[in-house]
Amino acid sequence: MVRRKRSRAKDPSEPDTTPSNPPAPVTTPAPPASRLPKDAIKRINIGQSFAEYDAALADSGIYVRTPALEASLDPDSGKVFFVGRRGTGKTAVRKFAETNGDSTRVIIPEIFSPSSTLQEVQLLLNLKQKPFRSLVSAFRRALQIEIISMWKDSRPGHHRIPMDVQNELDEFENVDFDMRCLSIISRISGALAASDDEKWLAENKVARKVADGMKQLGTEGTPTHTILIDSIDDYWEGSDEGLIYLTAFMHACQEISSQIPWARAIIFLRENIFERVRALDTESSRLETAVVGMEWNERQLLEVVEKRLNRNLTAKYALRGATWQAFFEHPDEAWENVLTYCQRRPRDILIYTSNAVEAAQGAGHDRILLEDVQQARRRFSDNRFRDLGDEYSENYPQIATVLSRFYGLGNAFTFGGVESLIRKLFNDPEVIRLCGSWLSPNASPEKFIRLLYDIGFVGIRAAGKSPKFRALGPLDTSPPPVGDTTDIVVHRCYWDALDLQDTLVRHLPEEIEFGSIGKIEDLPGGLDRTEYVDHIEMLIDEIKNIQVGPAGAADFEEVVGDVIRLCFFRSLENVEAKSRDAEGRVVRDWIASNRASGGFWEAMRTRYGATQVIWECKNYSELHADDFHQLSYYLNNFGGKLIVLVFRGEMKPAYYGHMKRIAMHNNGFVLPLNEKDLMVFLRQARNGKIKEDHIQDKYDSVIRKLT
Repeated sequence: MVRRKRSRAKDPSEPDTTPSNPPAPVTTPAPPASRLPKDAIKRINIGQSFAEYDAALADSGIYVRTPALEASLDPDSGKVFFVGRRGTGKTAVRKFAETNGDSTRVIIPEIFSPSSTLQEVQLLLNLKQKPFRSLVSAFRRALQIEIISMWKDSRPGHHRIPMDVQNELDEFENVDFDMRCLSIISRISGALAASDDEKWLAENKVARKVADGMKQLGTEGTPTHTILIDSIDDYWEGSDEGLIYLTAFMHACQEISSQIPWARAIIFLRENIFERVRALDTESSRLETAVVGMEWNERQLLEVVEKRLNRNLTAKYALRGATWQAFFEHPDEAWENVLTYCQRRPRDILIYTSNAVEAAQGAGHDRILLEDVQQARRRFSDNRFRDLGDEYSENYPQIATVLSRFYGLGNAFTFGGVESLIRKLFNDPEVIRLCGSWLSPNASPEKFIRLLYDIGFVGIRAAGKSPKFRALGPLDTSPPPVGDTTDIVVHRCYWDALDLQDTLVRHLPEEIEFGSIGKIEDLPGGLDRTEYVDHIEMLIDEIKNIQVGPAGAADFEEVVGDVIRLCFFRSLENVEAKSRDAEGRVVRDWIASNRASGGFWEAMRTRYGATQVIWECKNYSELHADDFHQLSYYLNNFGGKLIVLVFRGEMKPAYYGHMKRIAMHNNGFVLPLNEKDLMVFLRQARNGKIKEDHIQDKYDSVIRKLT
C-alpha cells in the first residue's frame, strides 16, 4: 500500500461525532473588552483529569450539574445504577455525593471475584429460583447491616432497636463487609445445599424482618443513609461466578433502595460490565428503570472546562462561552477541534485542553493559540489510544495489541477490507497468543465490527451517510446494520496515534506486513509482550502454591519482588532486595526508587517524601505489635516515610491502632496489602491495564479508617 500525504481538509470519510439529535449550539457572547489578567495563562491549573487523584474536586463549585449529579443527591429519583464508559464522571459524581449527601459511606467490595461458589454455577443461572434468590437475600442482609451501622454511628448513645435488627448487629456489625457477605452466603446456601428447607426459610426471611425493623427506626426527618459502591472492576475478573454475584448484588441494591424509605444503595458501574449483566438477566428491564446514564451535552462539557480555567482568577469570567472566548484565540474553531476529537467525554475534554494549555505555557503565549490546540492533538491521540486498551483490558485482554495492527493503514475499511484484516490477524503469532481467547469467538466480520463499535474505536457508515459512533452511556447499544454496503471508520481521535492514512481499505494483501507503532509501552528487563505475559501467569500460579509460614517466606519475598518489577516498573525503579543501612542493622526486604512523574506514586513522594519505597513482606496471616514496631525503624527523612506492608491475611481493627501511632509519632504511613491485592496487580498487568486506581483505593480506604 502506498502512503499518501494526508490532507488536512475535511474528508468525506472523516467521522462525524455530532449525535443524531444535537443540542442547540453554544452561543458565546462578545469577548470582554479587557484583556486577560497578566500571567493568567501561567496560572491556569486544569487539575488532574483522573477523578481519583483530582484535588480540585474538593471544591464543590467545580462540579457541573448533570442529570447524574442531581440524581445522586435525590433519593426520590429512584436511580440506583450510575452507568457510563470510563472518563464520563462516575468517580467524580461519587465524590460529590460522598461530600454533599446527608449520610454516606463508600464501599469497594472484593466479593465479585469468588474463588469458589457454594452452588453449581448452572443452578444460579435461573434468576427466579432459590439459589439465585438466596444470593440476593444474602447481599441484602449484608448491605442492611452496613446501613444500620451508619444510622447507629450518627446517633451516639443508647438506642431502642427492634430485636431482629439488634441480633443482626450483634452477629455481623464488626465484620468486614466482604467477610460478612461470605458468611451469610455460606449460611443460606449451606441450608439450601443440605435440603434443609426449614433453616433455609428462616435464614432467607431475616432480610425481610430486618427491613421491617429498619422501617420502624425511620421517623419524619430521618436523613437518607446512602451506601456508595464503586470500583467494582478492581476485583471483578469477569468470570461466570463473578457475573452472577454482581447481578444478585444489583438486585439487592434495588430492593433496599425501593423498600426502605430512608436507605439507599448506589452502584457506579462501567458500561461494558453493565452490558454483561443485561445479557445474563432475563428481567433486566426491572434494573433498567433504576439506571441513569453519564451522558454529557455540549453546554455541560464547555462548562466543566470553563470552571477550571476560571479557578485561579480573582475576577471570574461568565460561563456559557465567555471564559473560553477570553482564553482562546479563534475560540469557535478551537472548540470544534476539541469537541471533534474527544467523543464528548469530560475527561478527554480536560486532557486535551490541559495539553493545549501546557503548549501555550511552554511557548510563552498570552492566549491559547490555535497552533497550541493543534500541537496538543498528537499527544492527546497517543494518550487516548493507550487509555482505550486499558479501559477494555478486563473484557478483552491485551486488546491494544490488536488495535496497534491498524498502524499505518487507512482510516476506513470496507466489509471486504475487514475480512482481509481478520485473516492477517489470525496469521500473527503474537496476536493469537495474547488475544486468541476472545478474538476467536469474534472472528466473523460482523462480530469483529460489533466489538470495535462497542468499544468506541470505529463507527459504522452506511452508503451516503455519516458514520454512527457508540453513545457514552447505556441508552444506545444497538449498532447500525452491517453488510457489504457498509464501511467502518476509525474515530478521529486515534488517527494521529496510529498514523492512519486518508484512504478506504478494500483489501490487505497477504504479503503486506503489519506496520509498527513502536513499543506501545516499555517493558521491564527487555521482555517482549509475550514473555511478559508468560512471566505474570507463572507468578499467578506460584502465589497460589506458596505455603503460609516460615517454610514459604523466602518464596513469598521473591514473588513480591517480581510483582514490584513487573507491575510498577513505570514508577518504581532500581529495585533492591535485602537492602541494609550503613551500619547493617536495618534490613529492608525490598526497596525501590520512586521516579513517578504523575499519579499515585508521585502523590506519595510529595506527601511523605517517599523518594524510596520500602516493601516489607510477612508470609503469615496474623500481624502483631512487633511487626509494626519493626516498621517504625525504617522511617527516616532521607528515603521518605512510606512503607508497603504485604502479608497473607485480612485487615483487623487492631492493626489500624498501630498504623495510627506510626502516623502520629513518625509522620509516616503504612500501606497494607495482601495476597488478593497482589493478584489484582498481576491480573491487571497481564490484561494490559496500566491505571493505578486499585492501589489508590487501598490508600483511600486506610486513610478513612485512620481519620
